[in-house]
Amino acid sequence: MAKNMSNNITPPREVNNFDVLRIVFAWFVVVSHSYFLNGANISDPLGWATNNYLIFSYIGVKGFFVISGYLIFQSLIRSRSLMEYLTKRALRIFPALVVAVCLTLVATYFVYPKKDIPYFLDPAIYSYFRDNILLFISHFDIPGVFENMRSTALNGSLWTIKFEFLCYLMLLTFFPFKSKRRTTALLTTLLLISLFALQLFYSDWLQTIKRPIQMDLMVELANYFLMGSVLAYFDWETNAYKKLMLYISIALILVAVFFTVDRLILIAPLGFIIIWFGKRKSSLAAWIHKTIGDPSYGMYLYAFPLQQFMIYFLKPNTTVLLISSTVLSLLLGILSWHLVEKKALMLKRYFLKAEKK
Repeated sequence: MAKNMSNNITPPREVNNFDVLRIVFAWFVVVSHSYFLNGANISDPLGWATNNYLIFSYIGVKGFFVISGYLIFQSLIRSRSLMEYLTKRALRIFPALVVAVCLTLVATYFVYPKKDIPYFLDPAIYSYFRDNILLFISHFDIPGVFENMRSTALNGSLWTIKFEFLCYLMLLTFFPFKSKRRTTALLTTLLLISLFALQLFYSDWLQTIKRPIQMDLMVELANYFLMGSVLAYFDWETNAYKKLMLYISIALILVAVFFTVDRLILIAPLGFIIIWFGKRKSSLAAWIHKTIGDPSYGMYLYAFPLQQFMIYFLKPNTTVLLISSTVLSLLLGILSWHLVEKKALMLKRYFLKAEKK
C-alpha cells in the first residue's frame, strides 16, 4: 500500500493517466451508443472484431468501476470519519447528476408531444426527476417522448450510477479496519473472491433477483470495483514482476477473446492493465489535468441525451453522430467539471466543519 494511504490529509488530485483513461472510457460508451441509438447495429466496431465478445461500452463501464474501486478505496482509508467519506462521495455524485437531469428535462420540453396533459402538469416529468435523483428506481423514459426512435430513453446511461453508489456503501464494511493494512487487504480480497464465486456458480439465481436492484449486474460490477480496491494494496513502486504481470494480463485477455472464454476471466487482467496504465504519468495527462480537468463524468452524463436529441432533430448518420456527440459531450463535460463538480467538491470543507461542531 502506498505510504500516504493512512494519511488523514486529503492530497491534491494526482497528475497521472487516470484522467486520460476516464475520458477514454467515457468515449467508449459514446461509441457504442452511437451505433445502437442510430439503429445502425446493436454492436460496434470492437464487437465486430471480437464476434461480440467485447464491445466498447463494456470496457468503458468496467474500466470506470476498476478506477473507482482503486481511488475510492484510498479515499476511504484517508477519511477520518464515516461522515467525511460519505460527504465526499455524495458531493462527487449528486450535484452533477441533479444538474444533468434538470437540463435534460428542460430540453425535453421542446420534444414533448401534444397530448391531454400539459408538460408542467405531467406527473411523469416529476417522477423522472425524483427517481433518477434517488437512484434506486429505474426510470428511463417519459411516455410519448422519443416514441418512434430506436430507444425511448432520455438518458440510458444513468443505470450504472446506483451500482457505483452501492459500491461506495459496500466499502463502509472495511472502515473499522482501515488502520490495519493486512486485515483490510485480507477482507477486501475475501469479499472479491466470494462475489466472484457467486457470479461463477450462481449466475442463474442472481438473474432472478430484480428487486430492489438487479443483482447479477450488482455482483458483476462490484467484482470490477473490488478488483480496483485490491490493487490499491499492490506495491506498484518496487515490485519487480509488475511488467511480467502486465504481459500475462494482456495474453490472458487475448486468449479469452480468441477462445470466447467466460468474461469472468477478464476481471483480474483487465483490472491490472487499467491500474498499471493509470498510475503512469504522461504529457497528455499533465495537459488534461492543467487545462480541462476531469470531464469524464460530465461526458458520461450528457452524451446519451445529446445523441437522442441529435437523432430526433437532425437524423445524422452514425459517423456524424459519433463525431459530433464526442465533441459536444466533451465540451459539456468540461463545463460540468468547472462549473458544477469542482465547485461542489469544494463544499466538503463546510460540511466537515459542521461535523466537528
